[in-house]
Formats: sequence, structure tokens, C-alpha cells
Amino acid sequence: MTENLRAEILLQLKKHSGRGTKHSGNMAYLGNVHFSYHISTPVKRGIAKAFVRERQEISPQNFLRLLDALFRGRSHDEKVLAAILLGYSEIHRQHVTPEYLDSWLDHLVGWAEVDALCYSNIAADQMLAHWREWKAMLATFSKDKNVHKRRASLVLLTGPVYHSPDPRLSKIAFENIGRLKSEKDILITKAISWLLRRLIRNHKKEVAAYIETNADGLPKIAVRETRRKLLTGRK
Repeated sequence: MTENLRAEILLQLKKHSGRGTKHSGNMAYLGNVHFSYHISTPVKRGIAKAFVRERQEISPQNFLRLLDALFRGRSHDEKVLAAILLGYSEIHRQHVTPEYLDSWLDHLVGWAEVDALCYSNIAADQMLAHWREWKAMLATFSKDKNVHKRRASLVLLTGPVYHSPDPRLSKIAFENIGRLKSEKDILITKAISWLLRRLIRNHKKEVAAYIETNADGLPKIAVRETRRKLLTGRK
């Protein structure tokens, strides 16, 4: 069944091939060298919405198997579409465990693929309901030799810390930032800035204090952008 479903997805990708923007097939911009069908994100969203609407009978087990196949696919579009499918399938997202994330990230390269999976697909309540497992994974990712998993340890928290004031989330966020703040890779420096700015909504005083205490050790871009956000409320 999985191969038939993946074939259905591939047929749609080939059908819409070439319907992209100037960035859709720019692998240097997207941060990887995976094959691309050069399809824009809105077109991929349309494919995902139609698939979820027409395939509501898929069991969580078969849905996750399909995502496994797509994340392991050769094209950038398969990987991003898998993340979009997950975003449109709330009932199936509840079955995603840290082990799935770990496995899927082994096949993702660059900010566009990592962020498609990690930004907003795992909500605060899902993390907190199984906090011991998610906390352990977030800490482990922050120490991983794979820079894309280290980025994931930050990006996965951008949604939860914005939508929930739970101190468990902010605590691991500051811990991971502290662990990664000396890195120079833009994948990490930009993610640190992003996470600090998202923390402001529920932890403004803590962020302000953290920035002042750690300004010399944090990436300059993170200090600059976070101070601007604290001062103006704008990105």
C-alpha cells in the first residue's frame, strides 16, 4: 500500500513539475543538493490538501509509513511534501514520537527541509504530554554531530514556546541555546535568534536578562535581532 500511495504522490509532483518561483529549485538557497521538481510551496500545499481530503481512510500506521517513504525519497519536494502532509493531518500527528523525528531528520538537509518538518508540526501539548521523551530528544539533538539535528533542537521549540508559557519548554530552550551559542554555522546562529525572539511572547523579562548576561557569547545576529524585537516588538 505504501508504494502505491507514494506513486500517487510522485505522479502529482511530476504533473506539476516546473510550477515554481525563483527560489523553488534554487538548491543553494534552500541549502541542499537534492533533486527538485521546481514546484512552489503553494502548489505542494494544494497537492497535500487534496491527498488528505481524498484519503481520510488511511490508518495512522500506513500514513506514517508513507511519510517514511517520502522523507527517504530522492527529491526535495517529496521531503517537504511529507512535512506538509503531516501538518494537515492532526489525527496522525498525535502518533509521531521522538523516534520518528530522529529517523526522518537523517534524510533532511538544509534549513528549508528541516524547518518544514520541525516548525509547528509538534505542538506544545503533544510535547508536554510525553515530556520525558521529548525533553531527552531535544537535549540529544542539541549535542548531535549532525548540524541539521542541532538546528532541529532549536526550531522544534519555536512554536511551543510561543504558544505555551510552560517553564519546562523555556528551560530546555535556554539550555539548548546555551549549548549551541558558540557555533558559527548560519543554520545555528539564525535558529538561535529565531528561538530567542519567539520566547519573548511569554518570557520577555527572562529573554532580556539572558541577552544582557550572555551578549558576548551569543551570535551577534541573535543579540542584534532579539534586542530589536524587545525594543520595538517587531521582527
